[in-house]
Amino acid sequence: MAAINILVTILKMRIPGMGLNQMPLFCWSMLSTSALALIATPVLTGALVLLAFDLLLGTSFFNPTGGGDPVVYQHLFWFYSHPAVYIMVLPAFGMISEILPVHARKPIFGYRAIGYSSVAISFLGLIVWAHHMFTSGVPDWLRMFFMVTTMVISVPTGIKIFSWTATVWGGKLRLRTAMLFAMAFVSMFLIGGLSGVMVASVPFDIHVHDTYFVVAHLHYVLFGGSVFGILLGFTTGSQK
Repeated sequence: MAAINILVTILKMRIPGMGLNQMPLFCWSMLSTSALALIATPVLTGALVLLAFDLLLGTSFFNPTGGGDPVVYQHLFWFYSHPAVYIMVLPAFGMISEILPVHARKPIFGYRAIGYSSVAISFLGLIVWAHHMFTSGVPDWLRMFFMVTTMVISVPTGIKIFSWTATVWGGKLRLRTAMLFAMAFVSMFLIGGLSGVMVASVPFDIHVHDTYFVVAHLHYVLFGGSVFGILLGFTTGSQK
């Protein structure tokens, strides 16, 4: 319901005369986040209902002893749980895009590229879930498809990184607390993104599966992304 509320507000209740390409970049990120939440969350809800049936009512949707398939549960779980990463980090992307130009004291570089890349991340985020399942016995053709889509999603993310860097480059930087968190966000998320491209490769992922390399990747992306995003949002509000 919250996702529908935000989507309708952004698409139908903008101030008269404001087109999509005049919106704040934070609105682009929330538009993309809400679309992801609206599409992916019901799938997880359905999977948990079926799992509850298996545990409480004795059905066999995912129980192999009754003819069920536990890998189907993995598909349903990860169809939501990988987009959940973008649901957590896309709002922070929007905040970064608003904070960097203010503290660099120059206009944002590549407004449309940043805005459209949020939509691209939202779309591609729905077709990369099985890169969590390279060792689950999925067919080779499926592994190849998800390897490619996972690598492709690094393109819109890279567009954001380069646009943010170009925004800061040559600016008159004001190193307030929010700006320091924003720069930490970009550097930490960059490391997480580069390690993400590595684990997108099937041969490499098979070797590092269930190792602390994957744990480190997760923490660089989510702590360097979502947590720094929350901190810079709080500090921006406190400095006004």
